[in-house]
Amino acid sequence: MDIELLNNDSILKGLRFPYKVEKVTQVVISAGEISCIVDFYSYTLKAPSMAIFFPGQVIESIEASDDFHGFGMVTPEEFTDSLNLPVSFQERLSYKSKHFYSLNQEGLEAFTNCYAMVKSIMNQEDHPYKEEIIRHLFSAYYYGLGYYVHDAQQQKSIMTGQQEVCERFIALASENFKLHREIGFYADKLCITKKYLSALLKQETGMTALEWIERFVVLYAKGCLSSTTMTVQEISDDLDFPSQSVFGKYFKRVEGISPKAYRQSLDNQK
Repeated sequence: MDIELLNNDSILKGLRFPYKVEKVTQVVISAGEISCIVDFYSYTLKAPSMAIFFPGQVIESIEASDDFHGFGMVTPEEFTDSLNLPVSFQERLSYKSKHFYSLNQEGLEAFTNCYAMVKSIMNQEDHPYKEEIIRHLFSAYYYGLGYYVHDAQQQKSIMTGQQEVCERFIALASENFKLHREIGFYADKLCITKKYLSALLKQETGMTALEWIERFVVLYAKGCLSSTTMTVQEISDDLDFPSQSVFGKYFKRVEGISPKAYRQSLDNQK
């Protein structure tokens, strides 16, 4: 089964940042605290709590306190789909604008027990019902996870109308930057003018709409260059650029260095 269990070392060490998330990754913080930057947003959470990262997102950095202790599970999206969870749970699990959730002691114990049982079964190589048991355990795990995601969705902070527009734009850009790098696409979706959208974002976030789109594109590309074996051509194709040359010029204009030079600079740091 294509499942990976995470411990302290695998959570904090061995990653090259920015890191492109390839599979659904859940990390439970059982002691201390952890801070990270995900798609330009900074998060800090103290134990007991849980973080969820989704494929396509880019983690720029992770820092943990000296007393940090955590564990986690990494699963492909198709594995979650195979559990046949109710649609309502599937929707909650794909709520990508929320990454961190506080847990009470009962929730922490439930996730700790589930992790321990999955680890025990995975270590039994000859167990005849290994896959079936792990699926049932994960089903229980996700039902518990769905409760906390649902609870977090009910606790939305109060935002102004302008802030809501900015949040909607950022959510749209994070989902569509591969195919749509023109401001008009997002302005049309939000039913406002391009000029107003950029002015509003500049006022509320310090960056224009175009700067936000560029940051999403380049951060994603940097994640691919640092944490995957994708070639520059493959990254260019993935981002729907007409050619590698156009992609290279775009990357260099925003980042000040070519994709190839950026990857070489990471290699020189090893």
